Amino acid sequence: MSEPLPAEGWSREIVVLKNAVVYPPTGLGMQQVCGVQTAEGDCLHASMWRGKVRLTMASKEPVEPLSRLPGRHMWGGLFYGHFGHFMTETMSRCWAFDRDDIESVVFIPKHEKLNGFHSYRTDYWNLLGLKAQIHIAHHPIEVEELLVPGQGFGLGLIAKGTPEYRETMRRLTERVETDEPRKIYISRTKFGGRGGIIAEMSIEENMARNGYTIMHPERMPLVDQFRYYKSATHIVGVDSSAFHIAGMMADPSKQFAFILRRDNNAYDSIADQILGMTGRPPHIINTLVANWMDKGQARSNHLSWGEIDHLALARRLQELGFIDDASTWEPPSPELVQSSVEYANNRSQGPGLVRNLIEAG
Repeated sequence: MSEPLPAEGWSREIVVLKNAVVYPPTGLGMQQVCGVQTAEGDCLHASMWRGKVRLTMASKEPVEPLSRLPGRHMWGGLFYGHFGHFMTETMSRCWAFDRDDIESVVFIPKHEKLNGFHSYRTDYWNLLGLKAQIHIAHHPIEVEELLVPGQGFGLGLIAKGTPEYRETMRRLTERVETDEPRKIYISRTKFGGRGGIIAEMSIEENMARNGYTIMHPERMPLVDQFRYYKSATHIVGVDSSAFHIAGMMADPSKQFAFILRRDNNAYDSIADQILGMTGRPPHIINTLVANWMDKGQARSNHLSWGEIDHLALARRLQELGFIDDASTWEPPSPELVQSSVEYANNRSQGPGLVRNLIEAG
């Protein structure tokens, strides 16, 4: 079996199993031994993939159940505590959950401390309109009848989503309240983690002067995030997992632009998701001039900080129709740049960040 594909194959199928054993992982790591096993062996439809890498590996030995779950249930997959992975991977099978003939959706936890869904997860469940119970299997369980849908969304080629997944997102969008149209800038200035753009506050201020609502998604309930994204005509922001949530509300009427904060292709899956939902890719704006990275780090990643040409960003935003007049754009002051570098250094867990110039080309 290969990675799931958006247009054909096991990603769009549901298999029905009798007396299957659902078993959680026993150790940590990106790849873990866990999943669904039948008398015939591993159930490939239950596997989770990230690109070409299978994350849930089959047990080489028969798994003995510690309990039995009677009735008909749905396989949910691997339950991640991380917000982005929950939305993109845990819920990659939600396209099949809307059924009246199942008693619960059965998940296995990424690690043993995951005991229940937090509020944003239950909000998402409710927006899907689902009534089935949630069952988190912390030990091997034999299920009398288990429906196993394929992975309809995620990272890699499947990021475009299957037609069934995209239709589920459209139905979810219909349940979200509609506000007056707005233009949105998705900011990382209040994000508590590492990684971003040097002097992003300057971008924030300029976008606000150009009529954009500044949005800090990590400070907002999930339902409010959906409401903002649904009502937006233009969505601009630093490339980040927040665009996965915006992409769930995407339709052909919306204009998207990513401002790159690292010189790699980490945004590819998000771009493919928006392409799948809108029929066209988002605009990618690359005005990077340097990466601020840990000493000895060879490539930029999600923890590095991008230094950009702010005036080049303004010109590109005008060219693409996101702002009217680039000449009014105010670049960050040297003091703001310096304080932003100091902040990034303080967030670093090493001896400090090193500025690595990006070669023009």
